[in-house]
Amino acid sequence: MALIETLHLAAGFSFSIPDSRAALLFQHGAFVRPLAPGRYRLWQGGHQVVQYDLRIQQVITQGQDVLTSDQVALKISTVLLYRVADALVSYRAVADPAATLYVEVQLALRELVGSTTSEDFLKSKSSHGAALLEALRPRAAALGLEIERVEIRDVMLPPELKKAFMAALQQRQEANASLEKARAETAAIRTLANAAKLMRDHPELLQLRYLQTLGEIGAGKATTLVLGLTESDKLASKVQSGI
Repeated sequence: MALIETLHLAAGFSFSIPDSRAALLFQHGAFVRPLAPGRYRLWQGGHQVVQYDLRIQQVITQGQDVLTSDQVALKISTVLLYRVADALVSYRAVADPAATLYVEVQLALRELVGSTTSEDFLKSKSSHGAALLEALRPRAAALGLEIERVEIRDVMLPPELKKAFMAALQQRQEANASLEKARAETAAIRTLANAAKLMRDHPELLQLRYLQTLGEIGAGKATTLVLGLTESDKLASKVQSGI
């Protein structure tokens, strides 16, 4: 069903207004009164009934090139949801509310994009819907319309800018990976330094670790261990002393 439908009625013709529509009654071109939902029969001629669909409608602006303040052309599309708030105001203000609203969205989008750089626009993409909504509400009210929601749907970058952004993103990811690697190495060195300090302050920990290592090595099959080669002199002295 179209947003606006007009009925030209002959005398005695009956018609119905559904509750999803607002209707305006005219006679010989002059406004008579609004019509509530229900069934009607008009006995005189020259009547005209204009009906407005009150359900939520949508306006989708296809991708259009819009220049940012740093002269970068972004191709942007938007989606807007609206409804008719005042049928009589809309009737007297504009012949095609949807087409007029489409143009208003384009103008508001150009104002928004033209006031910021391409980098700032892309960084705060999620907040642009609220800015557009604030800019469009008074314009829509003058057309007898109420905007429910407006959002940026798609943003397409020029090929050269897209390549630059991808290169910058890759460099950022590589830098983050290098930073994480450096942090991990620093943490490992700090752990080793703490372990060395503990063993220096508590020599028995080194002996325990030594025994633990021997146990881990000896757990394997067909393992031969040669121990104490560097301590032979000390062992010999201990044996000679009867220890």
